[in-house]
Amino acid sequence: MSRIHFQKRRNFLRGAAALTASGAVSSFVPQLSLMGTALAQGAPTGYKALVCIYLSGGNDSWNLLIPGDDSTNIPVEGRSPRAGFNPTPYGWYVTSRGGLHEGNASALGLIKPGGSDPGTQFLPPALGILGNQYGLNPAVPELQTLFNSGRLAFLANVGPLVEPLRRSTFNSFRRPPQLYSHNDQTSLWQIGGGASATVSQGWGGRMAGSLLGTAPGSGLAPCISIAGQTRFLVGEYPDDTVLSPFRMSSSSTTPATTLNNYNSGDTAGSKRREILQGLLDIAYPQAMSNAYGDVLDRSMQLSIGINNEIAALSVAGSIYAAFNTAVNAIPNSSIGQQLRQVARMIAVSRFGQGAIQANRQVFYVSTGGYDTHSGQINGTRPNGSGVWAGHQGLLQQVAQAMKGFNDALNVLNQVSGYTGVKDEVMTFTNSEFSRTINSNGAGTDHAWGAVQMVMGPVTAAQVYGRYPLQLLNRSFGAGGPDQWGECFNRGEFLPSIAVDQVAATLARWMGVGDADLPIIFPNLDTFAGAHANQSVMAYNTRTLPFL
Repeated sequence: MSRIHFQKRRNFLRGAAALTASGAVSSFVPQLSLMGTALAQGAPTGYKALVCIYLSGGNDSWNLLIPGDDSTNIPVEGRSPRAGFNPTPYGWYVTSRGGLHEGNASALGLIKPGGSDPGTQFLPPALGILGNQYGLNPAVPELQTLFNSGRLAFLANVGPLVEPLRRSTFNSFRRPPQLYSHNDQTSLWQIGGGASATVSQGWGGRMAGSLLGTAPGSGLAPCISIAGQTRFLVGEYPDDTVLSPFRMSSSSTTPATTLNNYNSGDTAGSKRREILQGLLDIAYPQAMSNAYGDVLDRSMQLSIGINNEIAALSVAGSIYAAFNTAVNAIPNSSIGQQLRQVARMIAVSRFGQGAIQANRQVFYVSTGGYDTHSGQINGTRPNGSGVWAGHQGLLQQVAQAMKGFNDALNVLNQVSGYTGVKDEVMTFTNSEFSRTINSNGAGTDHAWGAVQMVMGPVTAAQVYGRYPLQLLNRSFGAGGPDQWGECFNRGEFLPSIAVDQVAATLARWMGVGDADLPIIFPNLDTFAGAHANQSVMAYNTRTLPFL
């Protein structure tokens, strides 16, 4: 590309100030140092992308995937299920949900798949999967469709661990720092597990750096965030060069920040920009001014190139017109808009040219509202337009966005002439923790182990791991097999799948070799070898069989 010749060098430097002040980059020079004209020699061939959907606040995933009623009675000595229910997995679930199942404004009753409504305050029947062994919240029929088509799987009882834990060893063995803390548990998910929440890099960034081998020079960074700053995408290359994510907005026209779409309405940002411009306007320019100008020049060229490529998707008569229509059909929620941008970037990166072309990418999107201490249930039916409120509404938005994203990839599969596109993208959810099974009166509180989803070319549509018996304050000492799981008095389940194992499985799918997995996930082998609590883990392996 030709240089942008219509602006003076000082204006480029001022542009750097604008980008920094607007929050477009977390630090200007490290971000721009990532760009290169081509992937490093020895990088993996073909294309693969990983998409992380972060559900901020702590998603009550026990309100997403619930036990069905397989008519297997599980008597528990000294305990009785709620009146009118048998001691089946679903019966114990109803009993443990307590206030969230009572006939009041907080009702969270999910009727078993195929069952009838025993009370007017219960939600409609759950959507059956796996022959009614499990059910889905009635607000997410899109997930049922994805599951039935073989594109979705669930991971049961996942969470941060330092080593396998039982309740009996909870105080004597190592455990994650600051359990139930939003910030610390978010960090552990983004780091990829381990004993410290203060590590500055995330496993997505470390993985991308490992795969590329060396830092690019003027092309697109392998890690892209549509949701602002995230530790998950920060990493380094083997030569210790910092890898920082390329940040974009969800705009359909100018998602990559340039001088023309800098938002000067940000008061604090404008003040920082003013101060930095004052430094740039001193009588004696810094010796590095020309070098910084060259870097900014390349950055602006890349951003303009990305914006042009994305705009070209919507040009009438383009072979991607049908794909663009499918992208725009993704619901217009916050998470929907972000996944639209991911779909566009996959298209222009997978089939693009030059600096925009890529063969490995990691995307990050996020949506909030999941800290449902109150107002978790707001009505027991959707409104006249089919829109749910409360936690059901949050689940509905994610389900619709994921289904729309999958549909768009299917269309890209068709119009590109390359039938493997839909199997080159893996999407997964995470959230700092799940929530307590029983109610605090109007909602639920912070817990630990959770259900997560993986969407894409999964081995099979099923529930992987051990879905725990939904029984409050359960310990192994009370009898019963280990697969029933353990929890504290409000249903804070001790995880039986470690974050490290989930992340390592996804990293291996992206192309990380088995020998390199412990470099990215130093604590991984703790869950794959002999351990006093080994039997509590659903899998005693580095990776999981969903891929």
